[in-house]
Amino acid sequence: MERNTTIKLPSGRVGAFLKRLQQLAWFELFEKWFGVGVKLLWITLFIAFSVYLKREYRRNIFYVQDFKVPPAWIEQGYSGEVVKQAILDEIDNIMNGVYASGNSMSGSNEDNTELLNELTVEGFNLRAVTKSILALLGKKDKSIGGYVTLSDSTQTVAIQVTNEITQQLSIKRNEPAQYLIHKAAMEIMKVRSPKALIYYYMVKKDTDMVNKVYSYLKKRRGLMDDYYFYMTSAAVALNSLDYEEAMAWSDSAAKKFPNDKLTYYIQAEIYMTRIYNAKADSATTRTYKRLFVENMRKVSEPGLSDQTDNLAQTANQYLLGFYARENDLKSFSGLVERTHMEQTLNAPLNNALAYAYMSQKKYKKAEEALHKAVSQAGHVGDYWDSLAELYSIQGKDSLAVVSLLKALKSPQKSEAVSAKAYQTDTRWQRLRKRPDFQQVVHL
Repeated sequence: MERNTTIKLPSGRVGAFLKRLQQLAWFELFEKWFGVGVKLLWITLFIAFSVYLKREYRRNIFYVQDFKVPPAWIEQGYSGEVVKQAILDEIDNIMNGVYASGNSMSGSNEDNTELLNELTVEGFNLRAVTKSILALLGKKDKSIGGYVTLSDSTQTVAIQVTNEITQQLSIKRNEPAQYLIHKAAMEIMKVRSPKALIYYYMVKKDTDMVNKVYSYLKKRRGLMDDYYFYMTSAAVALNSLDYEEAMAWSDSAAKKFPNDKLTYYIQAEIYMTRIYNAKADSATTRTYKRLFVENMRKVSEPGLSDQTDNLAQTANQYLLGFYARENDLKSFSGLVERTHMEQTLNAPLNNALAYAYMSQKKYKKAEEALHKAVSQAGHVGDYWDSLAELYSIQGKDSLAVVSLLKALKSPQKSEAVSAKAYQTDTRWQRLRKRPDFQQVVHL
């Protein structure tokens, strides 16, 4: 008779043992994948830092140093560090002003150059580490500094860009130091953003300074990448009304950067400038207008390359202004409805939109547009005049007369909005027998 030798373990102890084995298996699996995760994290960080270093190596960075200043300036609170920071702040103010006013001629605020306060790359931080690594890779530091000197009658600053001394800039001895700081900022702007400085002088209609800054840029092509250099070159030529040169640069840009919105935009501006300045015959002018519209329409086409901000919206605004001047009301209203621009229109364009709708007998939409116009610029009598015309067309004569009264009382209005003009204006032929109309025109 065989004996049963099976050992019976307590069920609780077996369960605990199996649970412990499961925990060890999960821990081993976690440890394995945690190790893989850490390795992947380090690889990702290494790749990201390598990409960052590559980008930084290509950037044109200038480290701005403290300026050397005379004791008289230090006594006024203008130490070398204060002057440096004041110049950097002035540059920021200039650039913010330039790009707030528009960027159609020279593209958006995308430059190949950056100015860094030298203090930001001292000690132990990412900038300092990056600078040290780039130096090991052979990238040479570029610096901007300078010194201020005084004479009996003048205060003078000389800007030093690495090893190059710029032309000295002076103001009178009794003028505020801020005047000289502004001049120094404008000089350094040639390095920081020649594109912005060119646009700055274009706005001021200073063609001589535009050409001087452009000449500086041509000798230092590293300050701007090819894309913006081509576009800026076309803009500079157009600013001098050199249409052939402007078109040559624009064509070159179109070949190098095909189907880019800014190339079409600049070509449209070339044709528009020719319309108003070239004094061409009527047939040629019609051709220029057609080419302007064709190129500007391409800017708003979806899918095209666009390295600038909101260029399609700017192009549509440009087209609306053109259609309004040409009295092309059908194209005007069609563009507004197609692009849903109703909320972006200013008072003059809302007024033009109203007439476009009036020509199509869409009186409700016309009234909506005119109410927007008078809410935006109620002090302009011409918009109340337009509203009166709309009411008259619909037979709302009392409202028309009330609007005419508001038009006449407005502080700003054209010669067509006057009591004398209203007495002969054919738009009000039907209203002339009304006593309230006669009362308005004889106020």
